[in-house]
Amino acid sequence: MQDILRRQVNAETIGYTEEARQGAISIVVGTDKLYIESNAENVDTGVQIDQMQKELDYLKGFLVSVEKKLGNERFVANAKPEVIDNEKKKQADALAKIKAIEESLSLL
Repeated sequence: MQDILRRQVNAETIGYTEEARQGAISIVVGTDKLYIESNAENVDTGVQIDQMQKELDYLKGFLVSVEKKLGNERFVANAKPEVIDNEKKKQADALAKIKAIEESLSLL
């Protein structure tokens, strides 16, 4: 798998880390964060920041809508338990994604 990825991105080496990398290109996939370090001097982080900010704004709006549902006593009283569990999962996922994007933005 590493060899295929290395050839696809024309990289000399591929490494794995659990730590954030200052100045690296950050990509958030679900709640996973990928950091790509490049020796290129002309990496445009502005585009990356714009895309991450758009995703962050969307997720914050989505989170507000989920929290409104969960804060609505009538909805909670009448909904099936699996529907409530699904909304709580959406809430947890959105919070995790927001945290991951905010951490990535702070490193740029």
